[in-house]
Amino acid sequence: MKEFSSHIGYYVQEIARKTTVALNEKMKAFNLSYAQFRVINCIAKRGDLSQKNILEDIVVKASTLSGLLDLLEEKGFVEKKVAAYDGRIRLVGLTKLGHDVWEKTYKIVMSFEEETTKHIPKERKEELLNYLKEMNKKI
Repeated sequence: MKEFSSHIGYYVQEIARKTTVALNEKMKAFNLSYAQFRVINCIAKRGDLSQKNILEDIVVKASTLSGLLDLLEEKGFVEKKVAAYDGRIRLVGLTKLGHDVWEKTYKIVMSFEEETTKHIPKERKEELLNYLKEMNKKI
């Protein structure tokens, strides 16, 4: 079978799209999309954050993030609060429910990655990750 493309970017995009579709399906049981998971994962790993800080990590449009946060707040996964150090800044943090859901869905993501990359030797995974990080910095 002839390959459709020999461009790295094509395969990066295909892997991202297929991963999103698969993880959306796996996360349905938790009333969560993969896009919503990316937000709660960011908060779980870094603590309470402003929307600006979240945007820096997950790189979506501000309007998209706003919609994701509204949905997560409606579901009881996040809460918005005023920063103690500056009353003009609103932070987003995980609720207990949000943290519980994050713990379960994080395991799903890690299991998915393990399953889809188990055929790649550990050293090659590290090498691939380093190359992808370098590409990411250049974009």
